[in-house]
Amino acid sequence: MIGLLLAGIIAAHLIALPLDGTGTGRVLPHARDNALERIATAYRVTEACGDCDVAAVLEAMTSHDAEFSLKASAPRAFGETNAELATQLTTLAGLPANAAVHVYLEDKAPDPDTLSLTRRPHAILDAALPLADGRWLVANLRPTARYQWWRPLPVTLFVSVLPVLLIVSLFARYILRPTKALADAAERVSRGERIDPLPVSGPAELREATAAFNTMQQRLTRFVSDRTAMLAAIGHDFRTPLASLRLQVELLDDEAVRQPMRRILDTMRDMIDETLRFARDDSVREPTREVDLSVLVVQAGEERVALGQPVSWRVPETLPYRCRPLALSRALGNLIDNAVRYGGNAHVSLDLHPDGSRLSIAVDDDGPGIPENWLERVFEPFARPSAARSQDSGGIGLGLAIARSCIAAHGGEIQLTNRPAGGLSARITLPA
Repeated sequence: MIGLLLAGIIAAHLIALPLDGTGTGRVLPHARDNALERIATAYRVTEACGDCDVAAVLEAMTSHDAEFSLKASAPRAFGETNAELATQLTTLAGLPANAAVHVYLEDKAPDPDTLSLTRRPHAILDAALPLADGRWLVANLRPTARYQWWRPLPVTLFVSVLPVLLIVSLFARYILRPTKALADAAERVSRGERIDPLPVSGPAELREATAAFNTMQQRLTRFVSDRTAMLAAIGHDFRTPLASLRLQVELLDDEAVRQPMRRILDTMRDMIDETLRFARDDSVREPTREVDLSVLVVQAGEERVALGQPVSWRVPETLPYRCRPLALSRALGNLIDNAVRYGGNAHVSLDLHPDGSRLSIAVDDDGPGIPENWLERVFEPFARPSAARSQDSGGIGLGLAIARSCIAAHGGEIQLTNRPAGGLSARITLPA
């Protein structure tokens, strides 16, 4: 907004000033006409003076830009008479049309060394008019001249731009402050943060947008809370019939029948427990704060190394980042656990993109990978490429779904790819 206004002011000056400086002649028209009127007035006063002291009258009419005097004969130092101005002066003074009036106008550019922005240039206008007693009235005036069109530009721009900048800056702050608050709030919500309603302020259109944003956030929060509460209630209610089924299975006499049913019930119990834990963690409002992401990755690796798991890492010395550290640690932990469980090892690397717009956390393993058609399906709840392998390893198919949910809540994404050298690579991309 400020840039457009400044461009408009500069354009107006660039258009107006050359027009003012490209008129006929260098002397300003109103200054030239005023000078001729002063000469005519001096002539009429001199002729009407009678026996008064004409020299004293003319001396009283003399000023810094005009000098009047009486000569016994016509001056010979004048240049070529300007016929148009001589005719105009003859009419103003009331002289006969054939009167020998001499008018000389110096209409050339002034010496640049004599000019300044605080002092306007002057032209030279000399005139000689014959009096009734045979003497001549000689006038030497310096009417105001035009600047070169570009010379006053710095001063006029400064005078016109300064008040505009002050007014527009105040108005821009009035607009931009709530606009920036709305943009920051939208960015934070996109990263999964829960924020207080924004104050409705600013212009009418911005107040409407802020009110709509507050309403949207309230509805989203209520929707997520209702969904989480419903999920937790369903998972909790499943425990009662599950306990009843477990009791009935234990009453069976045939061990061959009892064993597979126990395994199925144990799997159902694990699924319900994991679902309840996910719902409980999702409902907790963990505050967003700044942490050292390098330290967070190292801690996740050290916890598993302490348990004897083959985990290595490569991270920058430090990388401050605003996030919900518990949720992000859980997502990273699930990926590392999957890599160790199915790939035999895990190597974690943390990198910041060269343009600083995003960062990535890669978890690589040396396992067999997964089929290409399962690279996206494994993120679905309870989806398992190999049911037998998942049962043997104790997984129930919720780890990657939880990890994707946590990362998406931070405004990021997870992508799985099979490595050319073998193994699976899980890459987390987060906005920086």
